Amino acid sequence: MSFLPIPSDDELSSDAIAAANHFQDSHPGPLSDLDRALLNNPTVFDAYVRWYGVKDELEALVGERAVTLFSVALSRAVPAPYPTAFFEGVLRDGGDDPVDPQVTEAESLLLEWGRAVGADPSRVPAELIARVEATFKPATRAVLAGYAGLMFAVCIFSLVAQLTPPVEDPAR
Repeated sequence: MSFLPIPSDDELSSDAIAAANHFQDSHPGPLSDLDRALLNNPTVFDAYVRWYGVKDELEALVGERAVTLFSVALSRAVPAPYPTAFFEGVLRDGGDDPVDPQVTEAESLLLEWGRAVGADPSRVPAELIARVEATFKPATRAVLAGYAGLMFAVCIFSLVAQLTPPVEDPAR
């Protein structure tokens, strides 16, 4: 049982319905349990869905798969089961093995940095920071850092809300 209710469409306030509809105009598809928990307060929902814009910008810079791998690494290290299961599902849907993906050098670096940031962002080794600085331009690092902060927020919200991780569909 979640700390926050996961409202059905019929249980959403008119403001929540408007927020969900506005969101789905640019992000079609079903709302996740995380989205629905956030819709308990439309202002909170609106704040958290801004994550998608930063994610889109980061994907344009480093690639969708790299962002997904970074998200898995960070959420596993927190540890936050809900976002971990979500992003592992994205990898599986793309034909990847979420436990042992084949990665490029840049993806490997993002996995390592994501694990370090997720475990303790104040203790990322200087050598690892130097490698990230050597690989990514300052503008990209700014988006990476912003996305990491937003991922932390999503991880913490999912933990506080006590969201149950999505169950893997055995037919996939």
